[in-house]
Amino acid sequence: MKEREQLNFVEAMKLASSRLFDFSGRSRRSEFWWWIVPVLLVNNIVSMFITNLWVSAVVSTVIMFFGLAATARRLQDTNNSALWVYVSYALGIIIQVFFASSETMTKLISMTQSGASEKALTKFVEKNVNELSCIGGISVAFCIVSLIVIIFCLLDSKAHANKYGDSPKYYEA
Repeated sequence: MKEREQLNFVEAMKLASSRLFDFSGRSRRSEFWWWIVPVLLVNNIVSMFITNLWVSAVVSTVIMFFGLAATARRLQDTNNSALWVYVSYALGIIIQVFFASSETMTKLISMTQSGASEKALTKFVEKNVNELSCIGGISVAFCIVSLIVIIFCLLDSKAHANKYGDSPKYYEA
């Protein structure tokens, strides 16, 4: 098996942007990383300037959608199911909705930013332990699934065709 040259930034951006809604097939690491890093940077930069939690949740969800297809194809290139990224994305949306709609989270953030005493924070947490535990549990699940997705995205392409198609990296000489 021979290996194709790694995609450069421009090639990767052209390829990934032309496959924005293509959730089938496979994508090489170079296509994925050259595409996903700018998507993440834009998401973080835009998020810094939005103060309304609902607007931030919607904008973040839309921006991250641009990385969804590339991530699905990257997982499939490593012979893993794209279901991993769909679960991660769904958990991320759930967390965004919880943060945007939860008066408890808004109050907790306000208390920590205003320098509330440890005693006041402890009392508040004890009073709202069920809601905070739920948000914490979903956040932990999101972190675990996201870590699995990242690890899968770091793996090399499978050299031979798999159920998702031919290898975009390797070819028969």
